[in-house]
Amino acid sequence: MRLVAIVIIVVMLAVGYGFLLRQFDVSAMPMEQQFGIVGGEKPAAQIYIEALSIDALNDAMQMRVSLATSRAPRGQRPATPDRDLRLMITHDKTVEEIKIAANDHGLTNTFEVDLNDGSVADYPLDVYRSDLRVRLVEGVTRPDNPAELLPAKVTVWEGLLGFQLEPHEELGSAPGELWLSFKIHRSGAFALFAFAAYGAMIVLGISALAIGILTLIDVGRPEATLIGALAGIAFALPVLRNALPGAPPLGVRLDMLVFLWTELAAVFALGLLVFNWACGERRA
Repeated sequence: MRLVAIVIIVVMLAVGYGFLLRQFDVSAMPMEQQFGIVGGEKPAAQIYIEALSIDALNDAMQMRVSLATSRAPRGQRPATPDRDLRLMITHDKTVEEIKIAANDHGLTNTFEVDLNDGSVADYPLDVYRSDLRVRLVEGVTRPDNPAELLPAKVTVWEGLLGFQLEPHEELGSAPGELWLSFKIHRSGAFALFAFAAYGAMIVLGISALAIGILTLIDVGRPEATLIGALAGIAFALPVLRNALPGAPPLGVRLDMLVFLWTELAAVFALGLLVFNWACGERRA
């Protein structure tokens, strides 16, 4: 019967693990997405936007914009803008103005945008949103000739270590104006690893309580090796907590729901075991 029970448990764990792998979509790979130009229209410039880093604690994301040159036949120079341009990227209440010189292919600029509608307290299921407004105009304008929006092709790389970016285009307020909205969340592999670590904490906490309670009611003997095991659990839980991917700050909601009580349970079980062992030594 024990063998049958073990086989059933192993099969259930394997099925559950496969379900989690599919649910968190750990095989998803980042891709490039293109926005702006549609059809055969020639863009005035090709812009490449990618995320460099995310600071979830401070709700900030570092982004880089660069000029993406189109491929050219072998031996020819890649296509670059044939006139001076200005690229204006609006995020939150800030406008980043980037000047693009004619025939320039070395443009690179970094800026920081705010992350909205999310909190690191929801780790590892925290979800954020960020919006960008992209406009491309002539580099030189006159008061009597307002800047005309030029067609631009924008390519966004949606991958970042530990995070997944899901960009999509929203309807702009004017032709040639590009509104990009980013949905940002933890990658499936990071979230699955975090839940597995918290699950391990629960198992360790319950195991510690079982040892402490069973020895207290004289089902098992309070041996010195068990004291060492419980002390090891009490010290292993903080190490496991600090090894979580993405290094979330101490005090996220799962810490209150899992880490705190498992650590207290391990210390409480250690106290029960030592108390029972001391009483047994006194009686002896």
